[in-house]
Amino acid sequence: MRQAIPFILSLALFAGAAAPAAAAGNETIRKARARQAEAAATESREKAKAQAAARSAVQGYRNALRANPKDAVAMVRLGDAYAAGRGVERNEAEAVAWYRKAAELGNPEGMYALASRYASGRGVAQNPAEAARWARMAADRGSAPAMSLLGLLHERGMGVTWDEAESLSWYLRAAEAGDAASQKLLAYRCLEGRGVPKDAATAAAWYRRAAEGGDSDAQARLADMYRSGVGVAKDDAEAFRWYSRAAKGGNGDAFAALGRMLLYGRGTAPDPEAAAAWILKASDRGVPEGVFLLGVLYTYGRTVPQDDGESLRLFLHSAEEGYVDAQLQLARMYLEGSGVPKNDNEAAAWYRRAAEGGSAEAQAMLGWMHETGRGVPRDTEEAVRWFRLAAAQGNAVAREHLKYLETLSGGSGKGPETGPAGR
Repeated sequence: MRQAIPFILSLALFAGAAAPAAAAGNETIRKARARQAEAAATESREKAKAQAAARSAVQGYRNALRANPKDAVAMVRLGDAYAAGRGVERNEAEAVAWYRKAAELGNPEGMYALASRYASGRGVAQNPAEAARWARMAADRGSAPAMSLLGLLHERGMGVTWDEAESLSWYLRAAEAGDAASQKLLAYRCLEGRGVPKDAATAAAWYRRAAEGGDSDAQARLADMYRSGVGVAKDDAEAFRWYSRAAKGGNGDAFAALGRMLLYGRGTAPDPEAAAAWILKASDRGVPEGVFLLGVLYTYGRTVPQDDGESLRLFLHSAEEGYVDAQLQLARMYLEGSGVPKNDNEAAAWYRRAAEGGSAEAQAMLGWMHETGRGVPRDTEEAVRWFRLAAAQGNAVAREHLKYLETLSGGSGKGPETGPAGR
């Protein structure tokens, strides 16, 4: 579980430097936005070049088919162009027509593409049995994506008998053959213990295989594991390296994670300007962690103009999106009356949302609030329930409170005087 970033500051800390800080913050934002504009202009130029290249490629496929009407590879590529709208107007039915021609010539890519259309109903009437038939033929010819599709069909009982063992077998074959989607699926299942033994190290190994194959999502997930020390030894430098690769691939979660690491100098030297640029990029994409971190920047006023109102707005937005750090931050603010009117009920509500999201800190705090009756009805049984959940995640203070509550029936005594966060 990622730890929330405490940031509540004394006004006196910045009283003498408010104007210089605001000026520096404005300049940092200006530079970050300028870099974003330059990147957007470059992206626009590259997109125009790519569109021209796509039109040229389509013409090349047509020329190849004129030279050899049985060129199955050209058929598949032309189908891909129609499916994606690259170089031609998007037309799923036309894509299916070209995939079918290639499939009937025995091309495994065409077979898989046709199977996936029958499975989803894109460009053709949905027909799971036909999807399974073409997928099996493609898989028998070595198509890893077709193997993965067979795993999905068996998992859902679409066109084939529902069979979890058979599904897992096909996913494993696909993953071993290099299918990134199956590798990530197996990683997730190993991490959560879904249909396979829970094994974080094996999960990390599968994410690594997909990451090394260039999958940006897998790169970000592997970086998460290095940052938290789950399945691999905790290594901030390695986390930063994988986040950097994922960010180059356009992964929004990696934008935010890089911003955090650059902001606090974890795994790399601190670089506030670079941090602000990545955080802005993540926030603009709506990534909850990026929105939260932008709120942190506005609270500190170090790389952007200090603005408590803007930081609160950003925290609320991130928290409503389910980001636990933002929920914890709002809970603390309401509990302490920092930046908002003190309100124990609001604090308890935000701690509850974070606790239900799995935060051990929030679970311990909610247990304490039920123990003491702050913001919620005093309820020892409910306090014990939340303390147990927090203790199960290794929260030492929750264990202390739990021990006291569980021995109350054996005699009177004085319980812990403060909450799990020292309150």
